[in-house]
Amino acid sequence: MPLSVLAITTSPRRHGNTESALDKVLESFSEMSVEKVVLNDLNIAPCKGCGKCEKTSVCIHEDDFAVLGEKIRTCDLLIFASPVYSMSVCAQGKMLIDRCQVFWSRKYVLHDLPVPEGKKFGMFISASGQNREGIFDHTVPVAQFLFDVSQIPASRIRYLLLPGLDKISDFRKSPEAIAKAKEAGDAMAALMVEE
Repeated sequence: MPLSVLAITTSPRRHGNTESALDKVLESFSEMSVEKVVLNDLNIAPCKGCGKCEKTSVCIHEDDFAVLGEKIRTCDLLIFASPVYSMSVCAQGKMLIDRCQVFWSRKYVLHDLPVPEGKKFGMFISASGQNREGIFDHTVPVAQFLFDVSQIPASRIRYLLLPGLDKISDFRKSPEAIAKAKEAGDAMAALMVEE
């Protein structure tokens, strides 16, 4: 059975710089089973902070997260792609991560393994309009939380951070950014096969 890749693009703007970088990265996984999810097309409610998952290990919402959450749990590679909005991940991406509280509850409160053991890899892709020091300082820790509750070890997480891509087509016009995305995808595909 081929390794599985779940790629989640969280930007509300379709075909922008982050999603274009994701698409370039995904070209490296042609030998694997790849599913790309456009988060904005799904019906996912925000976390209510009710704590129910700390008692039942199940979220009270009945929406598209039930299916997506299972895919996050079982994929071999989880790619989380979010542009920088207001110095963090976009609202759609943060809402998804907040809903992964159910995994956190299983892992840290109920002491249950929220994700099957075995090979698991993660990649965070982010583009920012600004090109200044520290522009990704708040996005990376948010993404790391998602990978942590998804049982992805830090040694198997890779980051593709692309500053200075402001206009919607800047990625597609940047040979340097395209080359970085191809290199990142190829390196992750090689790592997955090696391990």
